[in-house]
Amino acid sequence: MSDTDLYTVALVGDQEDASWRDMTSRSPWFEQLHTDTAPRPLDGDVTTDVAIVGAGIAGIATAFFVLRETGNSVLLLERGRAGSGATGHNAGQVANYFERPLCDLAEQYGFDLAISAQAAIDDAFELLKLMIAETASTVRLERVMGHMGMFSVNHLEVHLSNQALRQRGGLEVEEVIVSADAPFLADIPADYAGLYKLVPQREIEARLGTRCGEYHAVLSSPKACVNSALLVEHAIAHFERAHPDRFRFVDHTMVERIMLGEGSAVLEAQGHQVDCSHVVLCTNGYVDHQVVDVDGSAIELPLIQTVGFMGGYFEREQLPPGAISYIKNERIGGELPYGYVTRRTYDGPDGVSTLTCVGGPEVELEHGQRYDAEAVVPAHALEQLDTEVRAVIDVPGGSNEAYDYAWHGVMGYMPDRLRVVGHEPRNPALLYNLACNGVGILPSLHGGQRIASMLAGEQLPPSIFDPR
Repeated sequence: MSDTDLYTVALVGDQEDASWRDMTSRSPWFEQLHTDTAPRPLDGDVTTDVAIVGAGIAGIATAFFVLRETGNSVLLLERGRAGSGATGHNAGQVANYFERPLCDLAEQYGFDLAISAQAAIDDAFELLKLMIAETASTVRLERVMGHMGMFSVNHLEVHLSNQALRQRGGLEVEEVIVSADAPFLADIPADYAGLYKLVPQREIEARLGTRCGEYHAVLSSPKACVNSALLVEHAIAHFERAHPDRFRFVDHTMVERIMLGEGSAVLEAQGHQVDCSHVVLCTNGYVDHQVVDVDGSAIELPLIQTVGFMGGYFEREQLPPGAISYIKNERIGGELPYGYVTRRTYDGPDGVSTLTCVGGPEVELEHGQRYDAEAVVPAHALEQLDTEVRAVIDVPGGSNEAYDYAWHGVMGYMPDRLRVVGHEPRNPALLYNLACNGVGILPSLHGGQRIASMLAGEQLPPSIFDPR
């Protein structure tokens, strides 16, 4: 059975629907990159201070801060083309939340560590602006107020609990509004009375862009839209201009093996050898390399690979940017993926337009199964996008035609749904800034800065992102 068949079966079984067809995977973000860049693979042995594996947003953020805040030389290695992984195949949203509720993290790791992590992700909006400015990137960054639709008292209790923690920790409290007609008003705990306000149902529907009648509450929080793959391209060009003596980038270079020593590491790639003091894995969901410790034992991370499916269509008229998500589970933490909509200004060859992107369907790859970047987007994934997400939104002037783009991307999850940032406990020559966990841009930036601080010799306080 092919990977495409696996994707299809895992999504909806083996039914057929003649109204939909498979589509070639084409990312609108990747299509904004320059296409005339010739491959430049590793062509000989090399020595560097820091070898960074993976040229997505995490690898670029790590390189940016290491070059900025240390005197180390950096070799950035990419197995394909820069930004061609999840960085170029996502929904384009920049969000400041985790895949697990803040209240859940506080219960497991304690209040201080949870609030410290949330503050770091909130602050990473400024790190994104910093990197765009200092790399002279012309990438379009659109800040928006994002909205998440809720329909049960469990949704409210979880997110109001999160706001209570933010308030206690001195963080900005996000706005929660509840419909005066919500069927669960009497069930909302009295302790949360000051953390939400009642509004007419029409305001709920206006923020969510829907008249489906299912959602009765909204959490509004800062978000943004950006083409992180284009930022990667611009950043690499800047590094080469600003640090020609300390930075080198090679692509189409697969790292097959990483051998750790005492305070050093050796990478084997394309028949050549890279000697370095430290190696940083920024590989998200890619696992096609072997890491060997000093004693010959393997070092592995229990990454779970999940493929997310997305579609995009151009609006008939210019619309303001926005980011909306819709909870699908009755209780937070269920198995159904949430649906989301990202509307943004798109700079294409024919000028400026509005591109609306929808996403939600996911499939977890089986153990040993490899993600196929060339696999088509199956017809049933597009059907799910339409029936579970696109049908919910009410967009004036929206296209009713087939998708202009359909694409998928692989997300690497750790079992605890947290990013991994820092030294490998068994050997500090190896560091991580990986596991996108679905909302990877801001955590990647925080992780890159944290890695640079570690390499500069700074003693950092514990973090929920520490490898364990």
